[in-house]
Amino acid sequence: LPLMAMNVDDSSPESYLKFVKLLRTFRVSGDALLLRVRSDSIIPDTTNRERTGLSAEHVHYIATLIQTDGFSPRVGTKGHDVPVLVRECPATQTGLLSLSRWRDTLENSTKGLFPPCTLHADCNCFYTSLGNGHFTQAMNLHRHNCSSIFTSKPYDASLHRDKQLAHALEEGVPALVLDGSRLAVPDRKFISLMLNSTHHMPRWNVLENGELNLEGEQFFAGDDGNDDDETEPRVSQFEALSKVLDAEELSALVRTKLGIDVDEAKSGYKSRL
Repeated sequence: LPLMAMNVDDSSPESYLKFVKLLRTFRVSGDALLLRVRSDSIIPDTTNRERTGLSAEHVHYIATLIQTDGFSPRVGTKGHDVPVLVRECPATQTGLLSLSRWRDTLENSTKGLFPPCTLHADCNCFYTSLGNGHFTQAMNLHRHNCSSIFTSKPYDASLHRDKQLAHALEEGVPALVLDGSRLAVPDRKFISLMLNSTHHMPRWNVLENGELNLEGEQFFAGDDGNDDDETEPRVSQFEALSKVLDAEELSALVRTKLGIDVDEAKSGYKSRL
């Protein structure tokens, strides 16, 4: 599937309005509520991050934060980001390509670098992630008790007695689910580009009844340059960069942040897995 590079002005109101319209138009059944989806039924969408895939270092970094700080469920504007997923039931050509590429990535990577994929090659019902792919696979590291590439110790969810994490692994996390049978490849690409620009976009608000407020009125108010204005949530430079870099650049960013030995990384962390 040829996919041309797409330039998006992610800071413009027009782009954000188009983004919201696409999410509302292609939501599964037009339901206003979020749907819980388990992480072991989710793989990265092939249109995300210019097809460079996921950064193993960033996946393990998020898994480490979950282990040390505890799992934070989404409540209002706090907690983990809301995953935006494409339902592939039955699987589309793009969905099957995503599954094939993810399985190839795992086959060609050091065993344990990423969590295993439990979806069979001919699976005909699964989800792809347009955003939050690293978070999803970090959850799977905990699900499968994989070892950390930083410490060699396993992410054993049962040992930490984190009830919030246990619930998220068993029941899934609330996600905005789109209908893959109706969502064109260019629209998938546009949505993924917008999702990877959260440092420009408003923080979504999850209401008590599970409805997702997508309007983001603060987004249109503009920025007067006053850093003391807290009407719009701010993110760290690291978080902002982690959204827009490709997999290799993001891995380098995490290695720099954590002081990881470059030779260790080049070996695929074989000494730690």
